[in-house]
Amino acid sequence: MGTQHILLVEDDQELARLVADYLHSEAYTVVSCSNTLKAKKLLASQGFDLIICDVMLPGSSGFELVQQIRSQFKGPILFMTAQTTVASQLQGLELGAQDYLLKPIDPRVLLAKIRVFLPLPQQNVVANPLLQHANLRIDKLAGQVVLAGETLSLTNAELQLLISLVEHFPLAVCRERLFREQLNREYDGADRTIDGRASRLRKKLQQVDPRWNIRNVWGQGYSISCASDAGESS
Repeated sequence: MGTQHILLVEDDQELARLVADYLHSEAYTVVSCSNTLKAKKLLASQGFDLIICDVMLPGSSGFELVQQIRSQFKGPILFMTAQTTVASQLQGLELGAQDYLLKPIDPRVLLAKIRVFLPLPQQNVVANPLLQHANLRIDKLAGQVVLAGETLSLTNAELQLLISLVEHFPLAVCRERLFREQLNREYDGADRTIDGRASRLRKKLQQVDPRWNIRNVWGQGYSISCASDAGESS
């Protein structure tokens, strides 16, 4: 089974980005939209496994959206809203939603709620599940990274970035590609999400073996290297 697809209907763009980034780091694919009209178009053109929907939206409400799509969409629906009244909670559940979550919600709690209704995403079977370079070994199927004999504790987002960089060694991987593959969106020229992940990953590698580096190659993207590599330079 492949990655689970989630539709997030949320008009707070910053919140939508935070939720999408967090769920993507947990191996879910998230598509966001800000109103019910766009949501219905997406549902008509794409397959989704679960919907997270705000109640207060531009135009028609999340309640109206769920009422209109419930006969066609058979997957789980979670309302995530600041509407805290008992009447609103009852209305959402009576419309067929599986849960009614109150904002603000800790992303870890949201993830736990999602996992009640969706199985954990399984990685696609790969022909060559093991990657090795110098003293770095990556087991893609197990999601395990061993550096200099020490197992690294990486988030899924950091693991996927490391795999991409090692698979393309010694070439740099451009930001545009990383954004499409890892964040499921286009690079806008200003978003620093990948920069932050690269910085955290670099720190974890160098805490174990300082020879390892992830470099921002001007005009190209990111590359990974070890000081023992032939031709390595500062």
